[in-house]
Amino acid sequence: MALASTEVCILTASDPAWDEALTRVPHDIFHTALYHRVPALGVSGTPEAFLFQENDQTFLWPYYRTPIHAAPGFFDVSSAYGYPGPVGRGRQPFFQRAWHALLDHWRQTGVVSVFTRFNPLLQNVALLQGVTNLSGEPATADIRELGLTVSVDLTLAPDEQLRRYQKRLRQTIRKLNEEGFTVSEDPALHHFPDFVRMYNQTMARLMSRPEYRLELDWFEQFRAALGPHLRLLVCHHGGRLAAADLVLVYGPFVHSHFTGTCDDFIHHSPSKLLLDFTRVWGTEIGARSMHLGGGLGARQDSLFESKRRYSPLTHPFHIGAWTLNPSVAAELSAAHAAHLTALGVDPTTVNFFPFYRYQPETIQSLSPASLAEFPHPPAPTS
Repeated sequence: MALASTEVCILTASDPAWDEALTRVPHDIFHTALYHRVPALGVSGTPEAFLFQENDQTFLWPYYRTPIHAAPGFFDVSSAYGYPGPVGRGRQPFFQRAWHALLDHWRQTGVVSVFTRFNPLLQNVALLQGVTNLSGEPATADIRELGLTVSVDLTLAPDEQLRRYQKRLRQTIRKLNEEGFTVSEDPALHHFPDFVRMYNQTMARLMSRPEYRLELDWFEQFRAALGPHLRLLVCHHGGRLAAADLVLVYGPFVHSHFTGTCDDFIHHSPSKLLLDFTRVWGTEIGARSMHLGGGLGARQDSLFESKRRYSPLTHPFHIGAWTLNPSVAAELSAAHAAHLTALGVDPTTVNFFPFYRYQPETIQSLSPASLAEFPHPPAPTS
């Protein structure tokens, strides 16, 4: 039997080996180096990818490595905005070795905590099934399901896709068409500044976290990095822009990524017609799945129910949160608890990972694993 040839690399977002490795495994746009070249949203730090290979087996985990300023020489690891997590192809013993090698690397380089979102469409959480930590505990002990996301199966015949809509949604779409709302693609992105304005109106209306209210400069960098995979779909009424959707297109997937609705049209719900057009358009370009995401914080709330009107197809959404250096985490948390108490915040009411990064002045009363609260900024419910 031939001995395994093992390769371990730490890749930067400018290294072509990152995306080359992805050609060997199922993946989504959120795993690519080009996606990690965009200024990070909701997280700071340096993007890296850990690559572990043995012959024809591949494991790659992209992440951000963020310094802990209160503890020089120590870092936290977190995931990009969206649905990343690890990707790979191989057998379970291989993933066991890869996970141990990754934990060794993180611990040797001063990582205190690790957080990731997993990809609901790929269900890449399965890569860690049956894998144990260095202590012998299951890696999945620190993984939990937060809720569900919704997608539309674009491999179905268009009539069947539409039949799966809830009746009320079909009626709303019919009414929007009758009222003169129209949707089209804006291939030259003429309405890009208008979309950014509407997106921020929507975020303000939903009282979203401040880091999800983005300037035009950020979107321009996003556009420059992901240009070939971006599409802007716009909804008009009476010559005015009513809503717009910045869509990510990658491989078999269409993601409704950033959505904005003009304040003057929220009661008409133009985003419903916009998403219906995205479904038809995605089918025509040969995509296999349109991902709508889930509710706020992955809850089954009104946002989630509005997405369920398009499709009964749902996917479990998981997050992972590991503490690799309990002593440093405990020291940082104790100091931060004292800081919060001085600010008048009861530390026992905070459920945030990692606790010592909770900032009450910018983050308001979030539910467990707050870094997972917004897999992406919430789409409007109207």
